Amino acid sequence: MYDLKDKVVLISGGSRGLGLALANLLGAEGAKLVITARGKKRLEESRKILESKGYDVFSVVGDVGVWKDSQKIVQSVADRFKRIDVLINNAGVSMRGNFRDLSLDVCRRIIDTNLFGSIFLTHAAVDHLTESKGQILFISSIAGICGFPGGSIYCATKGALKNFCESLRLELGPKQIHVGIVLLGHTAHDPEKRILDAGGSLILPDRPQTHSQEKAAGLILKMIHKQKKQLVTTPLGRFCYVSYRISPWIVEKVVKWAQRKKIGMFKKCY
Repeated sequence: MYDLKDKVVLISGGSRGLGLALANLLGAEGAKLVITARGKKRLEESRKILESKGYDVFSVVGDVGVWKDSQKIVQSVADRFKRIDVLINNAGVSMRGNFRDLSLDVCRRIIDTNLFGSIFLTHAAVDHLTESKGQILFISSIAGICGFPGGSIYCATKGALKNFCESLRLELGPKQIHVGIVLLGHTAHDPEKRILDAGGSLILPDRPQTHSQEKAAGLILKMIHKQKKQLVTTPLGRFCYVSYRISPWIVEKVVKWAQRKKIGMFKKCY
């Protein structure tokens, strides 16, 4: 079991949603928390909430999709705590829209946050994690298992994260760094959460929610304790994962059928 007491844990996208839920559980385990996000006001509010519970919390404003910001974030953590033990790459942006309708700005924004955000922060922190023999965790999605209509660029980034994680595991494993990935199912979101449509406007999420943020965070905490390589959090996700490995056409056929019938996540057509 990986003991989190006094471990320095850096969480991107830590000011809300799953990131904040994880911070709550990790703080209760005695970890020293570092949360980072782009929005200063929300980040400071979340830091105060965590501090009110007696947790050791440090916050750094920054956009992990910008290399200089990722460098600044990691350097700030190193200056404050002199080490980094666990990096949780949680920051992400979602979108809806058919590829032919997507603005290139939306494509860039999704890629910058979901993919480069994890690459930049990991690259900036890897020497510290090597020294501490720490953990790197990527919060991906069942959208990383296979592509879904209406989410092409999002699926592309989440699939890329999975392969990135597997490559890092082979490279960094001999240095005693654990690398894991979470293929997250549809998780409850904050009421104010918005996602991008094809033109870049903010819209309400439209996916069915299969578990709470707290439940997802609890499963991820167990994963960190046990240093598991991969976690698929929902029955739907596990079905997709197993089915796609056995026979990809089964998943494709089910998705096409659900599109025609406008079932579940395909009630809206893009």
